[in-house]
Amino acid sequence: MGTPRIQLHSHDSYGLGHLRRTTTLAEAIRRELPQAEVLITTGSPVATAFPQSAGIDIVKLPSVTKNASGQYVARSLGLPIDALVRLRQNLLLEVQQSFRPHILIVDHQILGLAEELLPVLQSARNFGTRTILGVRDIIDAPEIVAREWGRPVVREALRSMYERVCVYGDPQVFDPREQYPIPAELRERLEFVGYVARDATPPPAPRETRERPHVLAMVGGGEDGGERIDTVLEALALGPCPFETTVVLGPLSSPERAREFKRRARALENVTIQTFHADIPHLLARSDAVVSMAGYNSVVEILSSGVPAIFCPRSFPRREQLIRAERLEALGLASCLASPSAEELRAALLRELTRGPRRAPLPRMDGANSLARVVAQELAAGSLPLSRTQRS
Repeated sequence: MGTPRIQLHSHDSYGLGHLRRTTTLAEAIRRELPQAEVLITTGSPVATAFPQSAGIDIVKLPSVTKNASGQYVARSLGLPIDALVRLRQNLLLEVQQSFRPHILIVDHQILGLAEELLPVLQSARNFGTRTILGVRDIIDAPEIVAREWGRPVVREALRSMYERVCVYGDPQVFDPREQYPIPAELRERLEFVGYVARDATPPPAPRETRERPHVLAMVGGGEDGGERIDTVLEALALGPCPFETTVVLGPLSSPERAREFKRRARALENVTIQTFHADIPHLLARSDAVVSMAGYNSVVEILSSGVPAIFCPRSFPRREQLIRAERLEALGLASCLASPSAEELRAALLRELTRGPRRAPLPRMDGANSLARVVAQELAAGSLPLSRTQRS
């Protein structure tokens, strides 16, 4: 059969989290299996914003977003959502026919967007494809998870369409077996592989070698981060700051709001605003405190950096971020301010700059490498070519 072919599917509707996690996993798989060909299928509107290594490519699906009611709608095309889903489904079936992956790894959505993956999963055995579901540890409020995972078509997929179900997390932080009504057929099959983190960034330079402390403010993709950026700028405008600040708006931020924020920042001292930065770990490495939303990837990158953090989570359309931020605060790993005033945020920032790096032990951060080993195991189980430089 020659070269192992791995497909990673990420439905991607809101923010950057799924895409960033998927590309991190793709890189880890290539390190574990250098001869593998890895293809990412994703609906992220910024799928090509991040450079890909050799052996990794992307198929961009038509994008969706969520409206004010939290319902999926087409992002750019003028199609009704059901027609858009059919288009995505046909493209995914063509990928299956043409690429014929040995392994399919599905991120978060068990059946993809609006069950777009159901035909692909149903025919996977005919193509010799082994399937892995990867889910983040915190999905949403328990009642929402119960409703989504309790549907008969989802229960059947969990029971018979996936060889492995891997949780990207650590049960010491959040154990979905205790917090969620996990179906009986799934409970004993969950495998915790650790949080999916990118390669470690060199630690920040000692504070005494810097002219001023540095604060980073970021809101992930930026699609719904405007309110938090507004509060950050209000906090910085309350008076002279003994630190410099970099604000990253995110590539999905509104151009109109971005122009407004940049105009306001020009009236402040030592404040830089960027719409996009491709290497957030590098920014974290030179920061002394960070204000951020509490999306999965942002949290993992911040925890890995050791930088004192204030998480300002959203609670709509999912409560995932709020639950995550509250759990991390309870473990002494960060501070949680769900809807702070400018005064509260400024006071919290000054406290974090004084506090220094947090000392609470980190949860497992080896999820990318662990998942890559799961892929190697599944290739072996299917008698597919394994090669880490021919497995010398």
